[in-house]
Amino acid sequence: MRLRGGRFAGVGAALAGGIAIFAAALALALAGTLFMVDPNAQDLGTTFAAPLTEGHLLGTDSLGRDVLSWIAHSVTTSLKIGLAIVALSALLGIVVGVISAYIGGALDTLLMRMVDLQLAIPPLLLFIAAAAVVGTSQTTLILLVSVISWVTYARLVRTQILVEKQRASIAAARLAGIGHVRIVMRHLLPSIGSVVLVVASLQLGFVLLWEASLAFVNLGVQPPDTSLGFLIAQGRSTLAQAWWVVVFPGVMLALLLLAANLVGDGLRDYFGVEAEVIDR
Repeated sequence: MRLRGGRFAGVGAALAGGIAIFAAALALALAGTLFMVDPNAQDLGTTFAAPLTEGHLLGTDSLGRDVLSWIAHSVTTSLKIGLAIVALSALLGIVVGVISAYIGGALDTLLMRMVDLQLAIPPLLLFIAAAAVVGTSQTTLILLVSVISWVTYARLVRTQILVEKQRASIAAARLAGIGHVRIVMRHLLPSIGSVVLVVASLQLGFVLLWEASLAFVNLGVQPPDTSLGFLIAQGRSTLAQAWWVVVFPGVMLALLLLAANLVGDGLRDYFGVEAEVIDR
């Protein structure tokens, strides 16, 4: 099948973004392994070593910790958290959206009011309250960000399922006595795959940014774990004398966000998903 120019460009952008994410994560993970430097290892004799210093390609921080090793471990942590949040959010949103649209009636109204309620709660207030009650950890972070992210999937999936329910093939399947579960699994879920994939790709960048923002205000990943946002937060007080402690993690975070958005935009163009659908 020959792709049109726009779709071909979309595929190219998606591939470029995907390769960038994979290459950045793999290269940094390998770098951290090959250099065999513990990101938490302190060497007070080499504090604030500049980039390209022997043994420290990207320099060191105020405690002599290697910035490259910190970034290598942080990228792995950030992507692991981001992918876990996207997967959990998509699962919750798909389940709620399918049930709401397929069953309809009072249950549909109840579930959509839950979505509206969730959208009305300020996310930062939710994080602060949860941190005060259960503390901060990777598991808590994943659950909390998933709680504010699943509603996008739920609304989009509900809209798509409501459209698909009206098709003649679904009516024929019901008349043929096919069970509800089989109709959902074989006829309805495949129709939402492209929309969910596009939203998940775009949401990865949003989730990475949220994780970094929460770490910046001490509500995200905590030591001994590290993330890109945590590195930026740790280095902001020494920005004037050691810019590399903040700039290099910030550049890597920006590249990951750009790559995730390229993937989402490329897949959106390839599958022909309207921008208005994603913005709902």
